[in-house]
Amino acid sequence: MAEKPKTNVIRSIFELLVLLLGLGVIFGGLAVMIFLSPWSKTILDKLLDYDIRFVIELLVFLTIGAIAILLSVLMVLVKNIVHSALYLLGTFASVAALYIFMNAPFVGVAQVLVYIGAVGVLLLFAVMLTRKTIMEESHGEI
Repeated sequence: MAEKPKTNVIRSIFELLVLLLGLGVIFGGLAVMIFLSPWSKTILDKLLDYDIRFVIELLVFLTIGAIAILLSVLMVLVKNIVHSALYLLGTFASVAALYIFMNAPFVGVAQVLVYIGAVGVLLLFAVMLTRKTIMEESHGEI
């Protein structure tokens, strides 16, 4: 006998909550271990010795780096090739921002002009034109 749809939804929610609880325990345990480690106090003291501008720059740099990693993972995992190309362009833009943060503005601007401006647009046009041709061949007409 098949399960009712309502029990499937409740079971899925329960499994999701168990998964989130497990991840919370794992990452919470890691955070406690890092917080209680002897070198965390020295790193925290060094961060507090610097001015607040350094901490803000560090957080922005880490955020842009995390965005670059997230976009690159999405680029690989997504099934739609147009979305994949757009995630690639976002990855290129975040890498350009990282170059600019590292005091290499020429390389950052070259990244934007060459990769986003030329390679990215070329990829998008190639994907869009190729998909239309493939669709016409497989279905006869659109």
